[in-house]
Amino acid sequence: MDQLSFQIKLQNLAAAINQALLKLSDKDWNYSRIQLLCRDLARSEGPYALWVDRLNIETNEGRAALRACAKEVSWGDRHSSELGILEIISLRLNKALLEGTDGDHWGQFRPIIRVISRQDIEAKGIGTAFWYEVTEVTGVDFDTR
Repeated sequence: MDQLSFQIKLQNLAAAINQALLKLSDKDWNYSRIQLLCRDLARSEGPYALWVDRLNIETNEGRAALRACAKEVSWGDRHSSELGILEIISLRLNKALLEGTDGDHWGQFRPIIRVISRQDIEAKGIGTAFWYEVTEVTGVDFDTR
């Protein structure tokens, strides 16, 4: 697959995740709306980025990884003071996707968000990863979500 096709695939995946997130209430999360973005690594300064793994939930390995993700989210809820912002973002996105969508929504492949080192992405010859954007919502807009 060429780089442009790969980048379009990543953008479509981010759009699908963002559409799923829009169906969830901010009141359930008790903080602002998060969107997943595709970002060229050349424009990124940080040592880490986000990556989306698509777990095949029809396999034992995929189901085990999904259970492990749910445990990570639970642990992260209790230990958020020990985590960096990128880790919190990934855990919150995973929590929303786990609680707000199901296998019927995603079919055989469920997305989970991971923090990955930039070096690991670049070593695979990948020039694009995921990042996040937070839109602050206050006042009447917050109350009506």
